[in-house]
Amino acid sequence: MSNLVFVSGDFCSGSTLLFTLFRKTGKYYCLYEPLHELMLEYLYWPMPPDDHHFFVERYHSELKGFDKIPELFNPRWGNSNLFLPPETEADDLYRYLSYLIGTAFGRANNVMIKENRLTFRLGWLRSRFPNAKVIHIYRKKEDQWKSVLRRVQAGLRRENVGQDDVTFNGFSIHTWCDDLKGRYPELDASNSKTGYERFGKLWELSFAENCRYADISVDYGDFIKEFEATCERIWACIGVTGIDAAQLKQFVVPPRNQKRTPVTDLSIPERVRRLVHRAGMRYARARVRSLARHRNTVTA
Repeated sequence: MSNLVFVSGDFCSGSTLLFTLFRKTGKYYCLYEPLHELMLEYLYWPMPPDDHHFFVERYHSELKGFDKIPELFNPRWGNSNLFLPPETEADDLYRYLSYLIGTAFGRANNVMIKENRLTFRLGWLRSRFPNAKVIHIYRKKEDQWKSVLRRVQAGLRRENVGQDDVTFNGFSIHTWCDDLKGRYPELDASNSKTGYERFGKLWELSFAENCRYADISVDYGDFIKEFEATCERIWACIGVTGIDAAQLKQFVVPPRNQKRTPVTDLSIPERVRRLVHRAGMRYARARVRSLARHRNTVTA
């Protein structure tokens, strides 16, 4: 049995579903997106579950008590220096991940980390954690694009979110392409005519990089069509036994049964929820700024 597992995949690929399934097995201590650029803010104000992330509850509840995160975390990891070749040192990132993994192992025998920002760092990750298993989940290109678009439209409450422009930045597509274009020149904005074309190039590169380093690649659609068989493939890959796949199936909601968030007309409860979250995030940002000032004073 592999006691350290990384789940890698694009945004809107089904990676949160896989995180939820691991969590529901009760066999792994599961950490959610520890490289998220707003990680520090979410320690003070919880990230609200998206409507399409069923049964996930709080994303970062397992991080409670990880007191060294503010000292070790760098928000720039979320959207910059996304490509790390195996020979790169990146001692600060290694130290942060080692702290998370070590602390998690202090609480459980097995640890799973779900992170969408590992794709172009998997070679480096493999060199630093050679005994870990990597599970890659992906979604067909067109389906993933539609999911990205729906979620951005719902978040901004309008149909036109600039998706036709090559600088479309839903789920940081433009930011990622700009960061990676030095390694992959085809991602430069001048080499695409539409947002979808540029997204497609990033999707292809991501898919290839994940397949190169992952122990297993799983199509999100297989969870819908062949759930038990797909789970058995994953469990066999990481060597875990005693998981009732049939019992886990209740946590999978097929796309046809998912209620879409309205783009323009929000319900009153949803409006209130968004207002409360915005207020909470202002509080969280103030706490993070205060912590940074205190740290700068101490080290001055």
